[in-house]
Amino acid sequence: MGMRTVAYVALASVALAIDWWLSSVLVGPARYVWIAGSNAVLFAVFGLALRKLYRDIRTAERGLMRFTREAVSLYSLQGQSMDTNEQSERLTGYSKGELQGMPFDAWFPEHRRPRAREAFAMAAEGRPQHFDSVCVCKDKTNVDVEVSYVPVLSGNRIVGVYGILKDISEMKRNRELLQQSEKLAVVGELAAGIAHEIRNPLTSLKGFMQLSHKNDPTYYTQIMLSEIDRIHAITSELLLLGKPKALDFENKALMPLLEAILTLVNTQAILYNVQIATLVRPGAEGVVVRCEETKIKQVFLNVLKNAVEAMPNGGELTIALEREGAFVRVTVADQGVGISREQLAKLGQAFFTTKENGTGLGLMISFNIIEQHGGRLAIESEEGVGTKVDIRLPIIETKGA
Repeated sequence: MGMRTVAYVALASVALAIDWWLSSVLVGPARYVWIAGSNAVLFAVFGLALRKLYRDIRTAERGLMRFTREAVSLYSLQGQSMDTNEQSERLTGYSKGELQGMPFDAWFPEHRRPRAREAFAMAAEGRPQHFDSVCVCKDKTNVDVEVSYVPVLSGNRIVGVYGILKDISEMKRNRELLQQSEKLAVVGELAAGIAHEIRNPLTSLKGFMQLSHKNDPTYYTQIMLSEIDRIHAITSELLLLGKPKALDFENKALMPLLEAILTLVNTQAILYNVQIATLVRPGAEGVVVRCEETKIKQVFLNVLKNAVEAMPNGGELTIALEREGAFVRVTVADQGVGISREQLAKLGQAFFTTKENGTGLGLMISFNIIEQHGGRLAIESEEGVGTKVDIRLPIIETKGA
C-alpha cells in the first residue's frame, strides 16, 4: 500500500474511535459519516463535535457558578476577571460589568493584598490555596470571607484560576459569641469566689465601724460606713455574675433616674473640667419605663463616668433624651480621645478595657442589663473626635401626655 492509502486507513481508524467515543455527542447523519476520501469531512465533523462538547462543558460550568452559594470568579493567569456569578454581585455590590476585568486583589484591604497575591501565584502554579481575609465591598463595608484559589486545567495545562469567596461573617459572629459565653462562665465562677472571700471580713469591719460610730459619731466614720456599703454592693454585683437573680421591675419615670446620676457625676466632671449639657426633646419629658431602678442607674453611672474620664483635658458632655416611637433614646456624646475600630468591636467583652486600671466588667454588665430590660445599647466612636453611646428602652407610658 502506498503512503496515501496507509494515511487514509489510519484516519479511518481514528474516525471510528472518535465516532464511538462521541456517539452521545453527535446527532443525525453526521454520526455515520465514513471517511472515503475527504479529510475535510472528518475534520469538520470532529470540529463540530469538539465545539459542542466545549459548549456543553461551558454550560455545565456556568450552571455550577450560577447555583453555588459562594461568590465565584474566573481569572486569567494575569489575574484579570473574565467571568463572575450573581453571588459575586450580591456580596460585593458591584455590577457584572464593573466586575469584568477587575484584578483579583481588588477586593482586599491594602495590608491583606500581599497574602492574596502570594496565594494566587501558587494557585497559578497548580497548588490550590485557602485562607481567611476581608472583602471590601463597593459601599466600603467589610465582610469576613474565606478565600479559595483553584487552578483551571485544560488537559495538563493551567489556563486560569477560580477565585471563590465564602461569606463567613455569621460563622465568625457565632464563634465570638461562643468564646464570650465561655469567658462569662469563667468570670462568673471567679467573681463568685472572690465576692464570698471579701464579704466575710467586710461584715466584721462593718460591725466594728458601726459600733465605733455609735460611741463616737464623726464625719469620717460616716464616710467609712458609706464606702463599706459601696464595697458590699460591688461584691453583690460580682455574685450576680456567678448566679444572676431575677430582676424586680417597676414602672419608673426615666428623667428623675438620670438626674440622680448626673448629681453624682457632676463632682467628677468639675475635676476634669467637663461641662455637662442636657437636652430633653419634646415628648420625652415624662416617659416611664419598666425597669429595676438600681440597675438602670448603674448603667447610666458607668456610661457617664466613662465619658468624663475620656476627656482628661476637659470638653463638653452632651446628654440628649428623645422619644423614638415605642422607645426612648438616651444619647451620651463626649469629645474625648475616641476608640479605634478594632477596640470598638471588642467593647463589652469580659476583661477588655481601654482604661489603664479598668477590668472591662462595667460595660459588659451594662450591655447585659439593657438587654434584660428589652432595650439596646450601641456605641459609635472615632479616634480624636469622641464617642457616642445610644441607650434605647421600651416606653410603658408618658406622664402628662
